[in-house]
Amino acid sequence: MTAPISKPRMQLLEWRRIDKGALIGRASVLLPNGLQIADVGIFAKDGRSWAQLPAEPMRDAAGQMLKDDKGKVRYRSALRWSTKDLQDGFSSALVGLIEAEHGRL
Repeated sequence: MTAPISKPRMQLLEWRRIDKGALIGRASVLLPNGLQIADVGIFAKDGRSWAQLPAEPMRDAAGQMLKDDKGKVRYRSALRWSTKDLQDGFSSALVGLIEAEHGRL
């Protein structure tokens, strides 16, 4: 009997705890296809934790950060998942990796 072939998994390369509002830390990961992503935001609010791909503040022509109608800085990401299911799966897997190595968020 042969052992089942295991599917390559995402690897947690780095975890930095921050605890600033809903942002609880930043992670770096290596995806099974070889893509390394740094500065993935890990957030927690209302008993829920999730991962968000790296983002940067949006700026106007003068270089000033754009804000929404509540005065919060607006962000944009150059990376995006093609479906919500992919985003949710990535988020769940990454939060699970962090919790497995560093304890409950």
